[in-house]
Amino acid sequence: MKRKIAVLTCGWSSYFLVDFINGLKRAAKDQNIDIYIFDAYDYVEFSGFPNYTGYSIFNLIHYEDFNGVIILADLINNQRVLERERLRVLKAGIPAITINKKLNGISCIHIDNYSGFYELINHLIKVHGISDLMFIGGQEKSVDFAERYKAFRLALQDNNIPFESEKVISLQGCEYNYAYDWFSHYLKDGKPCPKALVCANDLTAYAIMKVAAENKIKIPDDLRVVGYDDLNYSRYITPALSTVRANSEQAGFEALSRLFNLDGEVLLKIKSLPVFRSTCGCAVPATVNQNAIITQLLDFSNKQEAFNSQIDQMNDIFSEAADVFTLLTNLEMFFSRSHKFEGSDFCVFMRSDWSSILINSSENLPQNLSYGPNLQAVCSIQGDKKYLREMIPVRDLVPAKMKAGEESNVFLFIPIFHHSYVHGYFVSKNNLSMLDNNFGYNWTHNFGTCIERFRKKNMYKQMSQQFLKLSTQDALSGMLNRVGLEKLARPYYSQNKKNGLTTVLFFVDINKMKTINDKFGHLHGDLAVKTIAAAVMEVVPKNWLCIRYGGDEFLVVGNSRNYNGEDYCVKITERISQKTKIMKLPYTLSASVGSYLLPSNSNLTLEQAVEEVDKIMYKKKQEFHKNEDKEDR
Repeated sequence: MKRKIAVLTCGWSSYFLVDFINGLKRAAKDQNIDIYIFDAYDYVEFSGFPNYTGYSIFNLIHYEDFNGVIILADLINNQRVLERERLRVLKAGIPAITINKKLNGISCIHIDNYSGFYELINHLIKVHGISDLMFIGGQEKSVDFAERYKAFRLALQDNNIPFESEKVISLQGCEYNYAYDWFSHYLKDGKPCPKALVCANDLTAYAIMKVAAENKIKIPDDLRVVGYDDLNYSRYITPALSTVRANSEQAGFEALSRLFNLDGEVLLKIKSLPVFRSTCGCAVPATVNQNAIITQLLDFSNKQEAFNSQIDQMNDIFSEAADVFTLLTNLEMFFSRSHKFEGSDFCVFMRSDWSSILINSSENLPQNLSYGPNLQAVCSIQGDKKYLREMIPVRDLVPAKMKAGEESNVFLFIPIFHHSYVHGYFVSKNNLSMLDNNFGYNWTHNFGTCIERFRKKNMYKQMSQQFLKLSTQDALSGMLNRVGLEKLARPYYSQNKKNGLTTVLFFVDINKMKTINDKFGHLHGDLAVKTIAAAVMEVVPKNWLCIRYGGDEFLVVGNSRNYNGEDYCVKITERISQKTKIMKLPYTLSASVGSYLLPSNSNLTLEQAVEEVDKIMYKKKQEFHKNEDKEDR
């Protein structure tokens, strides 16, 4: 039986994470081990509040079902979450290792971010004689960034260079766009350019080099630049970037290799290595491969464009679906033919009550961080083929067919949620493409947002229907009012003509209504209206339109689809008689009824047809009055 390893992480450091997982895969090869990656994403909402709902993906884990756990604690920016998972792991009593951040009672592997970065900065100072250095980092609070900052300060101190706080720049994040905007404004403001910029990662360094080129600042003649991560582009750009290789792949290999052979709380340090290239001033032979650079850039651009297209099509599916059934059907059809990023084996799992949530009419859903006891695979692609939707217990995590086979597999789990409500998760097998360029975050975040949009669309639809009902309903009779005639009866008649259906009209008028009002009062008049209206609606088919046309006049509009020539004139009068017999009214309540059939090829408008049926009803009314006069004589 295969052993199962749970890996807890936050996916923002995608370069580090992909290398680390590749190290895990290397260690798991031929070891009959499946690796389960539970990948959370935290972020700051537009209101400025941090959203930690993504860490709910850890709620899927029952540690007693696993043989070991690896926690990338330094990437999980929530101490409360870390403490909760630490206690759960210790309670389960399974082997555990943390990465870069020590948790009490759990062994730790530490990547020494400090030494490699210190050597690189010390190299700038001692070998190249640079004493005017500026550090650029983000607001990240992880151990690795803290160690890089520490290396900068101590390198200055050890070389007797005064530390100046204004030469430490804390950007919103260590990302390309933040560094690009900062350095552009810095130079535009006429501030002095330092001799060297020490960047907390390679992406920041790339941005600095781009701005320098745009401002005709030569590297390394006018400005030295160093980074950290040794990304693929670093060796190919011109000039090649001096940086630090973190050995995260080796950390992953060591973590899994040592997991089942722990001897107490060990601390293993994996040294980072400086890489000296041209941007620090070293005369390194050119290894530029322009074709490789162009190929990588084109590949990145094409991937991003294809991914954006995938997201746009998902948005269209949610926007255009009129109901839940259509939505699920269209999603399955879409992913059956288009799943380049999702992989050849993946599932989208939702809570078992997901369908009811989609039609929930609450303005905002309450907080929910649970996945429930069972999960529904609303879309399941295995071996590039669509499988039927299925329900699985939450502890199974993936369908049995995905776990089949003897080779070691990597399963990637990413939560699907909106604000503080968890809907489900995405899981893929042996596919890490979702970790590239934050695709996983963008995919699942968009999916969650689409769910909320679909839900709100249904909510507004229900509200609109309710408003239409209120605005078109006559309060006294319960029938439609004259607004309903305009908004509903007209389109109904047009649709009958379009569908080749005969329109059936009935016109009902209460007999001697003025006498009832004058002699017995308006309360009895209201009772007469309600009684006749109820009799009409009880007799005619439920999907016909019943309209209070005037004070004591009622119009019924139906069609030949569910009309077989029934004499509703008789049926209505008989029903009125049945109802009034038990009411013991001080007067006789009756109505005159006329009917008219309007073929689909008729040129009459609905108003003209109503005039015709009104004439027929009026003749019936005249007959009623004649008979009454005879009885009076």
